[in-house]
Amino acid sequence: MGLKVAMVTYEAGPTDHNLARVLEESGLPVMEVAPSKLLRPVSPGAKTDRVDCLKLAEYAAKGILKPIAVPSVEEEADRSLIRRRHKLVDSLRRVKQQIKSMLHTYGLEEPEGLENWSKKGVSELERIGLPGQAKRSMESHIRELRFFQKELERLDKELKRLAGLKRHRAKTSALRTIPGVGPVTATSFCLEIFNPGRFRRPEEISAYLGLAPTVRQSGQGKARGRIIPTGQKRLRSILIEAAWTWKRHDPQAREIYNRILARSGVTQKAICAVARKLAIIMWRLCLEERPYRKAEVNA
Repeated sequence: MGLKVAMVTYEAGPTDHNLARVLEESGLPVMEVAPSKLLRPVSPGAKTDRVDCLKLAEYAAKGILKPIAVPSVEEEADRSLIRRRHKLVDSLRRVKQQIKSMLHTYGLEEPEGLENWSKKGVSELERIGLPGQAKRSMESHIRELRFFQKELERLDKELKRLAGLKRHRAKTSALRTIPGVGPVTATSFCLEIFNPGRFRRPEEISAYLGLAPTVRQSGQGKARGRIIPTGQKRLRSILIEAAWTWKRHDPQAREIYNRILARSGVTQKAICAVARKLAIIMWRLCLEERPYRKAEVNA
């Protein structure tokens, strides 16, 4: 009589979603878990692959592991496009900083138009007098800058087409009805969350995004909550940036910001509260696929 596999469980890694899908297609129950959510011993002890496997098996048998959501092949492919865009934005920002650093190194003023990196401003960079091989370095930076700009344009066109497909159109259109939520924010939220129905309560989506205050209390001391930057760091930063615009255009969002600011005196805490409310509203709109109503800010 053959042994029956009760569960296959392993720690998530960069290539492990595919393994989970293959195991599920083979009829094997599988649980992919986040390493950061595993129980850790209080005191240091032996750590080997065998010990880790035994601990995972024990935790799985006791039912104390919480699996992460595994995207489909299509969902993971769509998500890769928005993540590639984020990396391009980072690369573009880096090369801009390097160009400005070179100008400061040689005591040169920034040419007109470089504030917004217009074509005229970039062209002026090529005519700046730099000594020796520094001129060649600047030319290389400019070529790199133009490459990233062109790639970003290509990806933005593809993301616009992707957002218009039937599987994403209703959600992204609903999200863009919120003041301050543009195409990048809407598409990023839609693709990164990919299955909003897996969150049952607002607290779950805010915790997933790292926008929920974590309460730490011992004894009779007063409980204090603070934001711990975990989970979706990139999406969280995008939501915080969108929250500033939302606050400017929506009086009720501004009221939330002012209330928290008056109580805490900390702008970061106030804007995080606004971003948390924004994320919850975006989650609801994705579920219901309907436009935004200002009255739901205080709902």
